[in-house]
Amino acid sequence: MLKKTVSLLTVALGLSLAAPAMADTAAMPASKGRVLLVATSADILKFKDGRTHRTGYFLGELTEPAQELIKAGYEVVVSTPDGNTPPLDKNSINPEIFGNSEEKMNQAMRFALTHPSMQKPTKLADAIRNLDSFDALYIPGGHGPMVDLMQDKNLGKALRHFQSKNQLIAMLCHGPIAFTAALDNPAEFRRAMVAGNTAKAQRLAKDWIFKGYNMTVYSTVEEKGVETWLQGEIEFYMEDALRAAGANVSVGGDSADYVVVDRNLVTGQNPFSDHQLAREMIKILDKQTAR
Repeated sequence: MLKKTVSLLTVALGLSLAAPAMADTAAMPASKGRVLLVATSADILKFKDGRTHRTGYFLGELTEPAQELIKAGYEVVVSTPDGNTPPLDKNSINPEIFGNSEEKMNQAMRFALTHPSMQKPTKLADAIRNLDSFDALYIPGGHGPMVDLMQDKNLGKALRHFQSKNQLIAMLCHGPIAFTAALDNPAEFRRAMVAGNTAKAQRLAKDWIFKGYNMTVYSTVEEKGVETWLQGEIEFYMEDALRAAGANVSVGGDSADYVVVDRNLVTGQNPFSDHQLAREMIKILDKQTAR
């Protein structure tokens, strides 16, 4: 489990290093394809007792795969439900997540603070009007997707589009909970999970397009560890929700690098699975765009 070690000084440091990051992206050749990266707009997580906690996306879960994709020749277009710059979970500004490397963490901050698509994301309602221009969909984690993406109807349309074309869909850590956006009534499914009504959630998911797929997600064991230092219980566990929806969910060890590939789906369990997930994404994309 990650220790809660946040350095807000890193934000200022990232800003001071902005110019090199811009130069790096400007030097990239024409892209081999385009990846729609959908990040959360939510910055508040509600606990079971009604208290709240500031949340958002987890730094490395967005920046590491995005940078790997760009290096491999793909354009990354960031989109959020509200069209806002995605809120950053400050707990993820932590060198432990980056192999105890301050340099890698600072590089991630540079990307988050300077990449043009991060500063002016496309509103998801606008992005879905042009889905044929994208080759893949990627969703990073942080607790935010549990709040908004898992019940976002526009994301549901995007998921059904990419799935119908057998195109790559990848999600990391808390991100895979967003697969439930493809349900007919994802908001009611979420309410059922919050209420502890698994039977109702199962009924609502009877026609889910991802039923029977193998996937992973941030484990209940890992989540309970996070609850300890957050000092609050989240409203439901994602393993339970995805199993109720009909997924075959498997998880590795606490904070272990664990990735599951099933046909066009790639899922990673936690922040430490970011690079392996990116490698699997690139393998599939290279084959897909070569057709």
